[in-house]
Amino acid sequence: MKNLKFISLYLNMKLWIFLFFCCLNCFCQEAIIKNATKFVGVDIYENCYYLQNDALHKSGLKNDYKNVEYGIPDVVDISNPLQILLLYKFFNKVILLDNQLSFITQFEVPIGTELISNASKDKIWLYDNINMMIKLYNFKTQKTEISSIPIKENIVELKGNLNQALVLDSKNQLTKYNFLARKEDVFNTENIILPKSLIKTYYIKERKLYHKNNETLSTPSNIESFEVINNKLYFFKENNIYALPIPKN
Repeated sequence: MKNLKFISLYLNMKLWIFLFFCCLNCFCQEAIIKNATKFVGVDIYENCYYLQNDALHKSGLKNDYKNVEYGIPDVVDISNPLQILLLYKFFNKVILLDNQLSFITQFEVPIGTELISNASKDKIWLYDNINMMIKLYNFKTQKTEISSIPIKENIVELKGNLNQALVLDSKNQLTKYNFLARKEDVFNTENIILPKSLIKTYYIKERKLYHKNNETLSTPSNIESFEVINNKLYFFKENNIYALPIPKN
């Protein structure tokens, strides 16, 4: 019996030591980006994008992008890292950058454009807060090709691609619209944090990261925003960006 108690005590001590170092690894990580004013996101190549000193930065690049005429962008969309979009709402202007943060072109968007996201070549999704609609806008022809029906709630986030638009409203409802701007699915996000991409495969709830409703990792408190790319958790907290590997099951 004494041997069994000793073994049990030994195993419990090893477990507590393991948990301690897991927590230490999680909560004492060195920031990969310091003193950022906003975390924009991470692309598929694990490049971090962030705002700092009124400029857009990309990790791994020495140069940044700063527009003295328009100021700080209201929205930055990196869903297509070869075609980065910056919206300046006051001027109804969108700047298009390449993957080196070099200027490609600029174009006008309709008055009342609150949010934007890439859709396909020459097209973007936008949220018109005057008519309260999601629209597919062709910036070459400067014409709206598709519009949703009016949306009752205020929209706070918009992400999209060729096939869909994801919309998060002020009531914590995540709505999926298809390529015809028709509502397909609604998901309640109350009490959880979605990634910057709004893809609900991952989410944070009560200081835990979940993947398809399975807990994968304990997280620090007060995470403001995050993204998961290539089995790594990138999160923004207190003006710093951190990265943590996600254990494989």
